[in-house]
Amino acid sequence: KAPNPKPGLLEGPAAKLAAIGMVLVLMLIPHLMIGGVIEEREERHQSVQREIGAGWGGPQTIMAPVLVVPWSAAEGRRGRLFIHAEQLDAQVELAPQIRRRGLYEVPVYTATARLEGRFNTVAALVLQEPSAILHWQDASVIAGSQAMRLAGEVPSLRLGDVTLPGEEGLPRWDDCMPSRGLVWRSRLAAVPDSPLSFAVTLSLRGSQRFGLRPGPQRAELRIAAPWPTPSFIGEDLPEQASVEESGFSAAWSLTGERVAVRSTICDVSAPVAGVELLEAVPTYRMVSRASKYAMLFLALSFVTYTLFELLAGLRIHIVQYAMLGCSVVMFPLLLLAIGEPLGFAAAYAAATLLVMAQASLFTAAVTGRRGLAAAFAGVLAALFGFLYVVLSLEAYSLLVGTLALFAVLSVVMALTRRVRWG
Repeated sequence: KAPNPKPGLLEGPAAKLAAIGMVLVLMLIPHLMIGGVIEEREERHQSVQREIGAGWGGPQTIMAPVLVVPWSAAEGRRGRLFIHAEQLDAQVELAPQIRRRGLYEVPVYTATARLEGRFNTVAALVLQEPSAILHWQDASVIAGSQAMRLAGEVPSLRLGDVTLPGEEGLPRWDDCMPSRGLVWRSRLAAVPDSPLSFAVTLSLRGSQRFGLRPGPQRAELRIAAPWPTPSFIGEDLPEQASVEESGFSAAWSLTGERVAVRSTICDVSAPVAGVELLEAVPTYRMVSRASKYAMLFLALSFVTYTLFELLAGLRIHIVQYAMLGCSVVMFPLLLLAIGEPLGFAAAYAAATLLVMAQASLFTAAVTGRRGLAAAFAGVLAALFGFLYVVLSLEAYSLLVGTLALFAVLSVVMALTRRVRWG
């Protein structure tokens, strides 16, 4: 009697798993291509943000008013003193709105910034140049930013008891001067014998972020806006903050170095505080995060098919594995395509239903059993529901995801404990 032939190289559960692994590796190609599409659309969104910022106004980081006093000394030496406000009270109200270009949305705002404070002019009398003469008649007050965009007419500034008209454009006195700003010519007749108070209201246009650089001394800053998803920026977080569905308000108390007078406007130690207007649901960031789980979902789908073969005695062709893989890999692309016009939440529900319907009907046709198709639909529903929860958990997503994977591995090990892999 002839002996039983030995199993071929491509026969048996182990060989089938090797073939499934090859298909899983090949699925990386469309997965990476879809990832490239997501990055391209996100870059386009950022490009639109820059374009709208160029037309409306970009992110604003305002330098608070500074008193500039020229001086001259022997041998033709000249310079300027930059006197920061020793105390500043800033109240900022943002009026956000959404600007659209095609499928893309960008948050912009109109800011009303009321700035009040005082300059300690007495401190300017102490100079390193004993023979220096301060030219108070040529003194001026400046304020600006790298992307200042006025929302109305050039505002006037009250300096002491005098109201000064403003002018647009800043001279390049210093390499650290803002590229855009305002100048108020003070025309002081004599040395002030007491601190000079000032007050100005700036109406500005900007997008995405608003910040204030008050200077190296003490400042009180308050920002409020009807925007439910702020992100506070700067070296210091607000001492008080209230965030609700109707909007937010925040207050900072900033203290820098106690140096009010400088020979340069450069001051890297000056604190900056402000806010960034975040999207309520950042579609592209959420789609990008969801796409990173696509290969995991694909692997779990293949594991489910393999369990059907091992436990239900079915034979599923490797091509059918590949077709199922194409269906699951399409999920991030559907999410992106639907999310651009409808938003992330609606897109997630629609993409989930489409993939579940397609993959479940395909499973019913492959296995010929409605019960297995329903079980596979339940697996996909659990996976997509789990992913939505993970995406919603910013801080604990890694913990929840790791525990869930451990639980899935335990279930697979328990179901396959009696399988003979030889």
